Amino acid sequence: MKYTKKGFTLIELLVVIAIIGILASVVLVSLNSARSKGKDARIISDIQQLRTAFESGYNGASYTDLGNNVISSSASTSQAINVLVADLGAQGSTLVIKTDGATAKAYAVAGSLLSISGKYFCIASDGTTGQATSSPVNPSGC
Repeated sequence: MKYTKKGFTLIELLVVIAIIGILASVVLVSLNSARSKGKDARIISDIQQLRTAFESGYNGASYTDLGNNVISSSASTSQAINVLVADLGAQGSTLVIKTDGATAKAYAVAGSLLSISGKYFCIASDGTTGQATSSPVNPSGC
């Protein structure tokens, strides 16, 4: 009578475990990349909402919620701005707001992107939007 063993050899099990480990490491690397891209999308969205908040405070001559590079606490618009600024900080982005000083006739806002090192997403009161290699140095544009 022939005696046959049924089952897997140790080598077969080790090969399967190694393949599963390699696949799991590839998935984890992709997941981290997707997370940082998702945070970048949120940062871009928050900065675009900042534009909406700033523009809603425009009175035809100046931006009422901006003055001397400081966000004032005058209206409900400022509360929305403060919430967005806090959210950008929670995402890990560095936010830079530049104005033209006390007149507050122009602004530029930049937030650092996480998935692209050294890049900022920038908006300005002149309507420019896009990526920049540095934070805005003047409010005339990105």
